[in-house]
Amino acid sequence: MEDNVLNIATPELRYFSYKGGKLAYREKGSGFALFLLHGMNGSSKSWTQLFQELGNSFRVIAWDAPSFGCSDIFGDDIFDYRNAAKALLKDLKIEDAIIIGHSMGGIIAAQLAADDDISISGLVLSSSHLGFAYPKGEELIPRYANRLKFFSNNIAPKSYTLDRAKVSTPKGTSEDVIKFLANVAEDLREESILDGGRMSQETDNREICSKIKVPVLILSGAQDTIISTEMHNAVIEAFPDALQVEFPEAGHASYAEFPELFNEEVKEFAKEVWGLNRAHLKPQPDDQ
Repeated sequence: MEDNVLNIATPELRYFSYKGGKLAYREKGSGFALFLLHGMNGSSKSWTQLFQELGNSFRVIAWDAPSFGCSDIFGDDIFDYRNAAKALLKDLKIEDAIIIGHSMGGIIAAQLAADDDISISGLVLSSSHLGFAYPKGEELIPRYANRLKFFSNNIAPKSYTLDRAKVSTPKGTSEDVIKFLANVAEDLREESILDGGRMSQETDNREICSKIKVPVLILSGAQDTIISTEMHNAVIEAFPDALQVEFPEAGHASYAEFPELFNEEVKEFAKEVWGLNRAHLKPQPDDQ
């Protein structure tokens, strides 16, 4: 990661009116669309370097998921999240997009890819899982409930965000990466954990993976301690024909730890999915 990552500007927030509230998102570029869905400790700001590197070759859109960032609350069920994402895609007139879901975002991304009501060209799952398949209405599992103990006045203290950034990255990760991830996580609210956690623990995507007929790319970090081997293997088993790429030195946040490698894999996948040539993938002058 570049030394000045903390100074890289992300596109300005935009807002989509939805069900009496608003969904926040960021957008850059034009052409074939990449739709980015962040993880539990993230927001649209998670994709800063992807915006920078790929926003001159593609139309890149990243949302703040419901209950995250600057988006309002729209429920805690997987269908609440899927339907909100569908509404945003339709409002922005996005078709044949490649959907990129990181961790929690991968649960929603898979639901979008399995939905016959929208047009998707490809699916990228970054350090993700299939959901925990717990019965509805049970207490939050410790994986999520323990995080709420650190919140004060509905916000995540800096000590918490810094700790989560360190936990999700391997020993020796640069301070710039850790600070970047911690800064992004400062947008977390209690409802982010409550709603995102419940959605994640009650979803069982094993039921819908067979419906996904588009090409799938699975990206993972060999040093990931957030997604267990069992969780990762379940994703591999659910998509036996998927292309698999493991970054040997990466932890949970390969998009931030090794953005050059991550973005190159996305480019190559896009090239295959959309039949693009190298000329199209060369960065164009940024007029935004």
